[in-house]
Amino acid sequence: MALGRTFLISASTLMSGTVVAQAITFGLSFVLARLYDPAEFGHYSIFVGFAGAFGVASTGALDRVVLLGRSDIEARRAATTLLVLCIGLAVVVSIAGILLALLPVSRALPLSPFDFAVMVPLFMLFYAGAQVLTYSSLRQGRVRHLATLKISQSVVMGAVQVSTAALRSIPGLIIGNIAGWFVLFAAGMRWRLSLGHLGRDLRRRSLVALVRRNWRYPRYVMPNEVLDGLSNQVPLFFVGMFVSLTAAGHYGLALMILSGPAALLGQAVGQAFLQHMGGAEDNPVKLRQATRRIWLGMALVGVVPFGAILLLGPAIFRVGFGTEWTDAGVIAQLLAALLFVRFVSSPTSTLYWKLNMQREQWYFSVAAACYRAGCYALLWTGLSLVTVIILHVVIEILAIAFYNFVLLRRLHAQEREQRRAVA
Repeated sequence: MALGRTFLISASTLMSGTVVAQAITFGLSFVLARLYDPAEFGHYSIFVGFAGAFGVASTGALDRVVLLGRSDIEARRAATTLLVLCIGLAVVVSIAGILLALLPVSRALPLSPFDFAVMVPLFMLFYAGAQVLTYSSLRQGRVRHLATLKISQSVVMGAVQVSTAALRSIPGLIIGNIAGWFVLFAAGMRWRLSLGHLGRDLRRRSLVALVRRNWRYPRYVMPNEVLDGLSNQVPLFFVGMFVSLTAAGHYGLALMILSGPAALLGQAVGQAFLQHMGGAEDNPVKLRQATRRIWLGMALVGVVPFGAILLLGPAIFRVGFGTEWTDAGVIAQLLAALLFVRFVSSPTSTLYWKLNMQREQWYFSVAAACYRAGCYALLWTGLSLVTVIILHVVIEILAIAFYNFVLLRRLHAQEREQRRAVA
């Protein structure tokens, strides 16, 4: 089967499952916005962002080896290794959360010591198991199975969040999110346990050997992704700290409606692109052409929904979620252009480490962390949230354009090298 046809089949299957899953989440968001107040959404949004960054750190980026490992044995050992790493880091985070409760500074933070001591470690564990499922499914071509489980994840998450809404003493939104990840975690663990040899893979020699063979992932990919994840949460964290949790709730709902479906659709295309780019990685012409086609396709998919938010954001949120969420519509309107650009370019980020551009990607992540923190730290000076968001949008759009320009230059450079080699 040709590379292009295989890619389209895998991408369309993943996107179909993701669209259904996000349709469920999107539909439930209208219900949840009436069951939970903006401050609860603010707490939830900040938790999900920081727990996600900790989840990425807990895998050591060795989840890629489950997909890209040279043999099934190596893939199996990678799954075991990343779970050992995750459990170890989860214990450290839990202890840190307990110690945080003893410090006065914990009262000023948007997240509580209980979040760090209990909820974040649970999220980390289930997230790691979900990554095992994702990459093992892609390795074995079980794309339809993965798409079905993504739908199940959304159903379970929504059901728990709705059913716990009346229990104000517990964080129902967070518990529902963790329950959703548990669905993928259980499926990933079932795959790993079905392979056997768990005791053999848990030997120190096996774990160390796998990390040494794949040291580039924890050394280059993982720090970059953790920094990028944390820097993406800086706006929410600073809004919650310097403005209010209610404002963070408006910001969080706007991000959930705009970036949630966009990120997962982009991730589905990116994962399928990663699965099938191997056959063309020595042909920069094909990679460049495929990259541009993906950009165009993503732009055509995203122009209508993002355009609607850009023009009618406040009205859409007021009608859909209620008058108390009008401010979320204003924030969504301000962020629409940036999230459209992110959506278009999201699948191609995998090319950076496939083309051995980890150093450049790290520089961009550091720059993003700096300008995001710098923009939203201005809230402390009394600058309005609207002004800060506009400043952030302009800077980041320019940064993404430069990011993609550097990627195309590398592909053009490889094309010239190939021509000289042939000549």
